Formats: sequence, structure tokens, C-alpha cells
Amino acid sequence: MNYFQRNRNVNKQNGHLKPGQKPSDLRGKNAPPYMEKDTLLGKEKSFMVEKMIAGGGFGQVYRARNLDTGEEVAVKVERAGTNDSQRMILESKVLDEMLGIKHFPIVYYIGPHSTYNFIVMQMLGKNLGDIRKLLPTKRISIHSAVRIGIQIVEALSLLHGKGWLHRDLKPTNCCLGLDEKRKTVYLVDFGMSRKFRNDDGSHRDSRHYCGFRGTTRYCSYRMHDRREQGPVDDLWCLYYSMAELIEGYLPWRDVESVDEMAQMKKILKHEMIFPTMPSRFASFDRNLRRLRQTSSPDYVKFQNILASCIKFVDNNAEFEWDVLGV
Repeated sequence: MNYFQRNRNVNKQNGHLKPGQKPSDLRGKNAPPYMEKDTLLGKEKSFMVEKMIAGGGFGQVYRARNLDTGEEVAVKVERAGTNDSQRMILESKVLDEMLGIKHFPIVYYIGPHSTYNFIVMQMLGKNLGDIRKLLPTKRISIHSAVRIGIQIVEALSLLHGKGWLHRDLKPTNCCLGLDEKRKTVYLVDFGMSRKFRNDDGSHRDSRHYCGFRGTTRYCSYRMHDRREQGPVDDLWCLYYSMAELIEGYLPWRDVESVDEMAQMKKILKHEMIFPTMPSRFASFDRNLRRLRQTSSPDYVKFQNILASCIKFVDNNAEFEWDVLGV
């Protein structure tokens, strides 16, 4: 879900209604606002809703204010009693386990309101997909992409270390922080996550056939085959996400056939996906192809491969979008 994509075309009363549709049939960004301005949330009624700022296929996101501290917060809202609400329950469980861990938004409150469930969390900045589109070149520089990629590998290692897979990693599910956290990447939207390890650390038994989870543009070729996902599949999502950020597009962007897209992912060589990236980055692809669903990736190796593509990783440098003010 895109947390900060503004919805300028939503009718405040009826949303995006098609002939024969009722407002109750609509979800996410196409639905009328789930919450009204000045709605109070939380056990102590300490969060006041101000404005809807984003929407996705399932839910809506509002800007709200902590009345005790004056801090701006984000409120993610989804309908209760539906498959959507199950996504939110799952997301709240993941975020609860990742509480206080770098690269994961802080959660302040989780609860029900009327016919909706909501999560109050740390307000974040723009997502990487929107940032790329705002740049004049529609591309993120290799230096910035490497810095971001190293952070996302770290975030995945922390998430996988807790036994969770993201299963829908993509540019719009990676946000930057605000102010002094503007150089820190945060993972968001855990509604498709899955626990891949048991409490004793062993892998859960693989299913023979898995329903599709993820986004076809960024998912691994293994997911196209409906195979059980593992940590390696999240890294494949990162690989394809970085290609889009750096190159401005993926080779299969205009391909409508999902089967053809899967075949391209299986056979296309690295240089066809990353024509401007240094050849050293090809080892990222090679190392991914060696991993199995149950493999434990060497995250440091993948970070080192990324770092080898530029002369020096300067984490104090400003990103180009901050310099340009986009």
C-alpha cells in the first residue's frame, strides 16, 4: 500500500462508484472516507484525525495528531469483519514483534473504531516509488540506490531474523523517515507477511501449492510457479525494485501475460535488467539463484556486493531529492 499517495479524485460522499455499485462495495482509495475529521481514537482519546492523506487497494491512511505531545502520526484504517481486517491483524502482529527495531515504523496504538480497525503509527515521508517519479530523470542515482539497498537488506535480515517474510516488497512499500530520519528507510505494509519459521527456529513445512502473494512486477519467478516463499524471495523483490529505481523501468513493464513475465525473469541476463549498473552487481543475481527456499542468506555478502558498485558509501550525503526539494 502506498502510504502517502494523495487521492484527489475521491468523491467524499460516494468514492469511485461504478454503475450498480453501492458505497459499501468500495474499498481503500476508491471508498468514501472511513473516518471524519476530528474523530478521537485510542483508549484515552488522545489521537485526533485531521485528514485522509493516502489510500491503497485495501485501506486508507489519515494524518492525525497526538493531543498529548502535539506529534503528527499516521492512522491506517481498514474495514473490520472482512479479509481486509485479517490483513490488518497480521500487520499489527508483525509490527508488534518489530517494535523498537530500526527500519520499522513505531506503533503507538492498535484498536477497533465503529466498523473499522486501525493502527496508529509513526508518520513517515514519501515512498521510493513516488520519489523516483518526482525526479527529473525518473531515476534514482546509483549511489543513492546502493545506500538504500544496503539498508533494505539490513531491514530484511532483521525481519527474517524474527521469522517473518514480507512477501510484497516493492518501491512503494519502502518509505523514508522525516526530518533527522530522512536518510533512514522503513519497510511498510505487512498485510501479506507470513511466518516461515516455527518457534523452535525450524522452517515450517512447505506447501505443495501456494496462492499468489505479492505484486507480479516485483515478485520472484518462484512465486509465479506458486511455490512456497522463503527469505530469498524477499531479496528477489529487492533486486527487481532496485532495477526499476535505477533504470526507471523493468524489461517486462509492458508485458500483459503473467506467464511471459515469469519466463523473462527466468532467462533474462543481469545486464538486460541493469544495463547501467556496474558489472560487479551481477554477482547479486548469481548468489540469489544459488539459494533455495529454506536457505539462510548471507545478508552481509549482499550488502558488500552493493557497496562494491560505488567508490565510497557516504551515508551522511544528502539524497538528490532532498537537494532538489522534491
